[in-house]
Amino acid sequence: MTFALLATCLSANSANPNSANQSKFIKVFESPTCGCCDKWVEYMKSKGYKLEVHKSTDFYKIKEQYNIKPAYQSCHTGIITSANQSYALEGHIPLGALEWLLEHKPQEAIGISAPGMPQGSPGMEQGTYEEYPVILLLKGGEYELLGIYKGDKLIKPAKIKE
Repeated sequence: MTFALLATCLSANSANPNSANQSKFIKVFESPTCGCCDKWVEYMKSKGYKLEVHKSTDFYKIKEQYNIKPAYQSCHTGIITSANQSYALEGHIPLGALEWLLEHKPQEAIGISAPGMPQGSPGMEQGTYEEYPVILLLKGGEYELLGIYKGDKLIKPAKIKE
């Protein structure tokens, strides 16, 4: 299965020697012309993560490899490995949602998503802050709501508890 091969390759390259259970290394796949993606990368770096950016016009291939449905897609995809499981980070994910993912390590998940390009989400701060969902992407193609965010703040918990 493509996912298993990709997960194996990424876990070999993404391990953090300082932590047995949690990686702070994210591979990001994005368009060469997207400025908001670079702002999200800077946001994650400011939170202590190391990022490796791959700019390419065929960045949608990683979305296909992780079976991220078009309705859940955004402008960039990050891949992080924790406890030998790789997860997709789709779009302008806030830190709290990523921390929840790394703490709980749901085996049924392929990753998390902030679908679309929500105004005010990390990397999209342009004066307007709208509420937006962050969802847990499941292997079967479904999703679960993790919570509603405004900026990088959780304002309506669902699966994530304050």
